[in-house]
Amino acid sequence: MGNVGTKVGAIVGGVIALVIGMVLATTVNTQAATTGSAANIGSFAGAGSINDLIPLVYISSILLLGVSLFALGGAGMAGVGPLGGR
Repeated sequence: MGNVGTKVGAIVGGVIALVIGMVLATTVNTQAATTGSAANIGSFAGAGSINDLIPLVYISSILLLGVSLFALGGAGMAGVGPLGGR
């Protein structure tokens, strides 16, 4: 079965990444809202729209990281993928 600790570590790492990322998401949302409410946000018209995308990009990257670690660990437990061993 190979090194089970690495596979479990990937799953636990995914949980930790999701928990910490979602806890910090409130800070990212607050900062983006505060910056967006400033009257002089940027020198071009799309600066406000780009600022509105920051929380979406942050949350999607955290979800991608956490789910990827889940998938690596789960596939390794099933004996396939990069952590599957041969």
